[in-house]
Amino acid sequence: MGDVNETLFWDLFNCKSEIEVQKLIQTNKYLNNNDNWIPYGGKDRNNKSNFAEFEGQQANPIPALVEKITNSIDSLLMKKCRISGIDPESNLAPCTMKDAVERYFKIKDGDFSEVSQDDRRNIALDIQIVATGEKGQQPNILVFDNGEGQHPDDFYKTFLSLRSGNKTKIQFVQGKYNMGSTGAVIFCGDLHYQLICSKQSRELNERKDDIYGFTLVREHPLTPTEETLYKSSWHEYFVINDQVPRFSSKPLDIGLWKKSFDTGSMVKLYSYSLPAGSRSSIVWDLWRDLNQYLYQPALPFLLYESRKEYDQKTPSKTVLGNKTRLSIDEREKVEKIIPLSFDNSEIGHVEIDVMVFKQDVNQKEFINKKPVIFTINGQVHGDFSTSFISTELGFPLLKYSMLVHVDCTRIKTTFRKNLFKASRDRMNESSKTESLKQLIINNLRSNETLKEIHQNRKNSILHENKSDTGLIKDIISKLPIEKDLLDMLKNSGDLQVFNMMNKTENRKDTEERDRKKNPNKGPHTSNRFPSIFKINIDPDQHGKRIKTVPLNGKGVVKFETDVEDEYLFRPKDKGALIIQILTHGVKSKNGSKNGLPTEVADLFEVIKAGPTDNSIRVTFAPKNNVEIGDEFEVNAKLTSPDGDLECMFYIKIIDSQKEPENKKTEKNKKDSPSLPMPIKVFEKNETDALEQYATWDKYGWTGEDIVLVIEGNKIESGMIPIEGIAINMDSYVLKRYLSKNQLNEEKQIKFVKDKYFLQVYLHSLFLYSILSKMEKNASSPDEGAVEKISKIFKVYAPFLLSVENSEAILKAFASE
Repeated sequence: MGDVNETLFWDLFNCKSEIEVQKLIQTNKYLNNNDNWIPYGGKDRNNKSNFAEFEGQQANPIPALVEKITNSIDSLLMKKCRISGIDPESNLAPCTMKDAVERYFKIKDGDFSEVSQDDRRNIALDIQIVATGEKGQQPNILVFDNGEGQHPDDFYKTFLSLRSGNKTKIQFVQGKYNMGSTGAVIFCGDLHYQLICSKQSRELNERKDDIYGFTLVREHPLTPTEETLYKSSWHEYFVINDQVPRFSSKPLDIGLWKKSFDTGSMVKLYSYSLPAGSRSSIVWDLWRDLNQYLYQPALPFLLYESRKEYDQKTPSKTVLGNKTRLSIDEREKVEKIIPLSFDNSEIGHVEIDVMVFKQDVNQKEFINKKPVIFTINGQVHGDFSTSFISTELGFPLLKYSMLVHVDCTRIKTTFRKNLFKASRDRMNESSKTESLKQLIINNLRSNETLKEIHQNRKNSILHENKSDTGLIKDIISKLPIEKDLLDMLKNSGDLQVFNMMNKTENRKDTEERDRKKNPNKGPHTSNRFPSIFKINIDPDQHGKRIKTVPLNGKGVVKFETDVEDEYLFRPKDKGALIIQILTHGVKSKNGSKNGLPTEVADLFEVIKAGPTDNSIRVTFAPKNNVEIGDEFEVNAKLTSPDGDLECMFYIKIIDSQKEPENKKTEKNKKDSPSLPMPIKVFEKNETDALEQYATWDKYGWTGEDIVLVIEGNKIESGMIPIEGIAINMDSYVLKRYLSKNQLNEEKQIKFVKDKYFLQVYLHSLFLYSILSKMEKNASSPDEGAVEKISKIFKVYAPFLLSVENSEAILKAFASE
């Protein structure tokens, strides 16, 4: 029987598509026998209600495939643990995935940026993703790992079980729900075929029989009678004589990259429905997607494109995750890295790293549609769209250049369980999610470095031409309809979209003012390790450095240093900033008394930001157990291999102070409406032009683009004002109209262009008002108003021009 089973395995394995598998089932006497199929989820033949478990998993084939890879990483780590003689559920086992990688692979802090390329690739050979099949069809995806493997007798309680919780008590693995094998099945073509084969590691096989086991998973094909009896189908697996088929063999050649299948596990997903952008060679498209979904995998793994029809110059590539990629190979593409960390009493410890890419970097390579990602052990569990960066954070010009990584690994379990779906591919709409979201908004929106980068991007494209501004005002005064529209926009509270700044400050003026204010300030110098760590608090007459913090407010303590921005974030040679409470002077009715040293998290919500441009900012927000008059002796320590650097200071709690009325009045007085800046954009700038205009390359435009609305920062009312409206004066739409109507006279051309400029400007203003309001009221906005306007005008602009036909233009000139 063993030879028959081995032959059947190879017959299944060699099928190039689900159609071939279906034909084999119809002709093979074992596969075509319905008694040889058991419902997935154990050995119970009557359990025909597993369809929901399969269908309720990931909504996208990429995160579903990621679950397979995660299972492979878990299996490899558990194999190492068991071989070392430690029960994975015991207290002697590693506490985290990083601990496990450090212990069993000798990789410090689980950081593969410190490992050579050859060593990383050798480790990656033990987890491989292989594409097979024929070009033009959906590929078969094979997932292999050299992990612990499973004996055929154990398949029903491992590969073929559901919700058994077989990893729940293991701290150093990702899988918990025992459903990771089901999510990818529904993306296996229309018939959901999945081949599983495994042989247990010899070091772990107590039976000593050294055999392979295999089974085929499918969606049960309902008979006409079953169609009337059951509301849904179910998934099932193949057996012979109620046993998982098995055979003995030498190592199998299943088409891996420089490796045979001797022990471990293999899953083949037939006709896997990869999304449109990932269907070509997997070492390019799928490689990019997996680097995004596995931001920092615990172990590297290999992609191998075995289909000869594709370019074989690079048949295999290692997946390290975007974090390691950006630290090793792609660092020159990053303009700024901003690390932050939070210790919150409700949420726990949260680490955020913000990467701002240079303007010319293709964002799809690292961000695509997920600019804000939430990870656990490096795997993405949820994300926010670009509208979060533009609308919630108020950085619209960074929404395609900014990657925000929120590490949720050390968030409290009681908080984290309500954040993510069990499928680990999206977030719950819960109060916990809103709390975490608000924490991110509060601290990123006010981040000085991000505000400066965004303003610099804005300054580079906001170039005011007085003639354009005059044109807008002049034409509005002559067109009552447009003027009425403008008045309506200005007077309507719901449609108040005007910039609340009287004018945009010239960047050169700002830089000149900063030079006068800090004449000795030179460029920042940064070292690999810190040699300077100074607190920015002057001592009082007693020599004490005291920072006063309002009871219901926040206090920011700044430190000067000379270390690289990535010091607390980088994978290699990473440092730490440690805040300690040494003494606690407690105010009470009987006077003050010194308390014992305590944890800073017991007394303050602490936010660490930096280093950024040689500065570290630590924000302290007192908790409810702190009182006015309390005084704390604090030690801040910046670690360094050359000797830790320390700063001592005091925090004193004072009464909260209200904002002075005159300050509010001045603020309201400053916030007076003004027109968004009109900006003309041309394909290229004429060298003899009196005024310099913006050009296509500044915006990344072609002739197909029409308009870009440039947003400002969100104001107190919740509205996002418009600072500028950029209009393509060399658009193909405008050029085609001029050509079609044979307008050759300079006066006619100028009239059409001015009219086009004004109409696009005013319609953009009006559309932005409507779309912003709709977006604000939407339960889950997809795209922001800016993106929608840019798309709308590509088809709307010809209509605006067509209503102004050449005859009407000539009539207008005749009346002048």
